[in-house]
Amino acid sequence: MAWSDSGIRARERSTSARARRFAAALLAALLICTSTGRGQNVTEPSLKAAFIYNFARFTEWPPGALPETATFRACVMGDRDIPEALERIVKGRQLAGRAISVSPVAADGTLRSCQVLYMSGLSASQLTTAVTAVRGAPILTISDAENFAQQGGIAQMFVEDGKMRFNLNLAVSRMSHLQLSSRLLALAAHVHDGAVQ
Repeated sequence: MAWSDSGIRARERSTSARARRFAAALLAALLICTSTGRGQNVTEPSLKAAFIYNFARFTEWPPGALPETATFRACVMGDRDIPEALERIVKGRQLAGRAISVSPVAADGTLRSCQVLYMSGLSASQLTTAVTAVRGAPILTISDAENFAQQGGIAQMFVEDGKMRFNLNLAVSRMSHLQLSSRLLALAAHVHDGAVQ
């Protein structure tokens, strides 16, 4: 029983440390966002890329979602500035124990080979088509499109009072077999947990 108790305590410490790192990363991102008008090297794409990476860090994919030797694939649709910014963020890092590749994709591309799919600058019909194409697959869908979390996406970034914030759709993450960290849920502006509209 002592081994079990120490194992639980070690896991709680590990979870707590990860939560603190995530909160610190998001706080830094929020502070950067607040001062984007004053900062010289901070850009909107780099801020969004930091959020995308942190969403992925605090999401758990189901066993078998990736072949053992595959890289973790972060796909970007629409926004031409995000791939480069995301490449800089993920360089030398891993997700789910795997190297991360960043790939621009088209709406008619192989979206189901992505683990993360960020969409921006698309029409409402393009967004709907993409979200429908990956529905139920273990793909973390992220966008800055208005009402994205209510319309079938998992994470929606938006700016409010000069700060980057986000909404989450817990129902869609469950349908996609993705486990969102409780800390991520706690930091969301709103968690949608109902049927997709």
